[in-house]
Amino acid sequence: MPLFYFDIHDGYEFTRDDTGIECSSLEDVSKQAVDVLPDIAREELPNGPRRTFQVKVRDGSGRHVFRASLTLASSWMVEEVNGEHPPGEDRRDAALSRTKTQVRALRREFSEDGLAPAMDDLDSLFSVAEGEVERLRKQNK
Repeated sequence: MPLFYFDIHDGYEFTRDDTGIECSSLEDVSKQAVDVLPDIAREELPNGPRRTFQVKVRDGSGRHVFRASLTLASSWMVEEVNGEHPPGEDRRDAALSRTKTQVRALRREFSEDGLAPAMDDLDSLFSVAEGEVERLRKQNK
């Protein structure tokens, strides 16, 4: 059975797998990658309103062949609870910050997935989205 290597990024630190796991099929590769994400998230509870955990799988030649990610996001849905203001940033700022993070993650994933020929069109879309987020953030202040 071929060896596959499961590199982990917990939102802050990267851990390279130098040992590998034997997988009997490509379905087994994807199952192994997806199954480990909740365990990582439980061990590394989010320090803040949003954190993305990612596993990237390499084959024996070192080529990345599969990616799985899990994003934990939290936010207050109201301005106050029992007369108390929730901790953290303003709800609108938090939503705009999450949006900007998501746009950047999409841009990175499209690039990593080898969609370079389509990146010109996508980059103009992403740039407009990022610009609009920044405009709204400044307008809010």
